[in-house]
Amino acid sequence: MTSLRPDTATWRLALPALAGAAAAWVVWRWAASADALPTRFVLAALPIYVALWLATVGLHAFRWRMVLRRLGFDLPLLRLARLWLAARAVGSVVPSGTLGGEPVRAHLSAANGMPAASAAGAVALDRALELAGNMIVGPLCVAAVVALGVGSTAGMLAAAVGALVGLGWLVVVYVQAARGRPALVLITRRPLAFLPGRWRAWIAVQAERGDRALQELLAAHPGLVPAGLGVSLAIEALHVVELMALFAVFGIAVPLPLLLLSSLGLGFAHALPVTAALGTLEATQVGLFTVGGASLATGVTVAVALRMAETLAILAGLACLATASGARLRVAGGA
Repeated sequence: MTSLRPDTATWRLALPALAGAAAAWVVWRWAASADALPTRFVLAALPIYVALWLATVGLHAFRWRMVLRRLGFDLPLLRLARLWLAARAVGSVVPSGTLGGEPVRAHLSAANGMPAASAAGAVALDRALELAGNMIVGPLCVAAVVALGVGSTAGMLAAAVGALVGLGWLVVVYVQAARGRPALVLITRRPLAFLPGRWRAWIAVQAERGDRALQELLAAHPGLVPAGLGVSLAIEALHVVELMALFAVFGIAVPLPLLLLSSLGLGFAHALPVTAALGTLEATQVGLFTVGGASLATGVTVAVALRMAETLAILAGLACLATASGARLRVAGGA
């Protein structure tokens, strides 16, 4: 008797799909049991949140596609969105502050036909554009919160100064590279003086290679970084509106200062090397909302909402990873 062998990808997708359905049911029951807003309002806010979340994912994929096209490769936007979700899910699960997803992105790009070195370079540049957007928006959010009189001024200013220092380093690297001068070599020399000589020599060689590659890229595509920064800033702005819709699903009307604080806390929690930001996400939200003058119940509700959304995003990413295929990249300008 011959046995039928089910499609492997379908079976791998079954568990994330079932878990996602269970998580969605929990979210719905929790939101419905809050009784803070009529059910029709929750029904209206939920599709708006999903649409905003999909738009944010689409912008991430669009920025990555911009970088790939400058390197002479292309992939459909939908496929890039799936690969981005898969990598972000791995980065969230692995205790690496989401950075663990970047090697996965590079590997998936290489599996789709892109040279490994180019795939890694494209992912690194896309990540740098994301960090640049974070470092620009961070001080602006802190300044807005201070101007609106929420939270500790001293603590907020300290956070803003730290973000501005990081932004300053990025500006130095970009300006030096645009002028054809070394940048990575300069900023890695003294801070790494405590390392053994052999390690410093290896890092210096890699920094020189990175400087040359960055200079060549900026010379060939001078508009890439400004355009990528524009997309990054659009993502940051859309993310704040996305949070507003998410909290509305849970029947919470969060004012702008607390929305900005929540966004900052979310970024901080994801930067820490903790698996799925367990504990850190909840602690930062409760702490920031309490400092911002909100009740403890509001902070806990916001933390639960973000944890549910984070879980569903991870499940969606794992489903994309389970069904990822090896379709080949198209060479831009090729046949």
